[in-house]
Amino acid sequence: MKKGFTLAEILITLGIVGIVAVLSIPSVMKNYKNRMYTAQLEKVYSQISNATSAIMSDEQVDTFYETKAGASTAQDATTGEYTAGLPYFLNNYFKAVKKNCATGDDPCVQAGVNTYKTITGTPITGIGDGTYCIQTVNGAAICGFFNPNNTCMSIVVDVNGLEAPNIAGRDIFSIDIHKNGSLSDYASGCADNNFGCTASQCTTGATTNLYNAACGCLTSVMESGWKMEY
Repeated sequence: MKKGFTLAEILITLGIVGIVAVLSIPSVMKNYKNRMYTAQLEKVYSQISNATSAIMSDEQVDTFYETKAGASTAQDATTGEYTAGLPYFLNNYFKAVKKNCATGDDPCVQAGVNTYKTITGTPITGIGDGTYCIQTVNGAAICGFFNPNNTCMSIVVDVNGLEAPNIAGRDIFSIDIHKNGSLSDYASGCADNNFGCTASQCTTGATTNLYNAACGCLTSVMESGWKMEY
């Protein structure tokens, strides 16, 4: 004679399934989001790399710092358009839906004190004055400080703009542009054969600003095969 499951057995099974789901879903969601952030980062990294190669090719120079992008920031007195410097580079070599959006009524990044966090949850200052930002058609924000010495252009990327989590090392990364147009993690000084912060510094670096807080995280992601394993 066939015997079915009792109500008690069914309820116990459902309870076990529920407990497993409660324990596993947060981990699954975290892994999914981390894969999404790294995919977006890889796309922005490729866009920046292509842009540096493009401007060097267009201007037929051997180094990035011989281009208009590597010159002092300049604007046309009549039109107000940027003709040199970081803003020129971002405006002309990226598909942007917003320009000069570090602040204002429709910003593409957070500003002010305690607007971003480190991976460990320490509040840090957001994008400050003197920063130029654009938002790409993919929703990423690319920003940088004006560099009067024109020897090393450092930029910070928020792969999903204003959207959460706004955490350095999750959706925020810092990048240096070297003379030959190659990219590395921050704090390299754009020196030859210097690749900036190491992967081990990703969660232990200085936290005075976004650049330092994200230092090492790009290296960690790239060394892991574009995976976020921290």
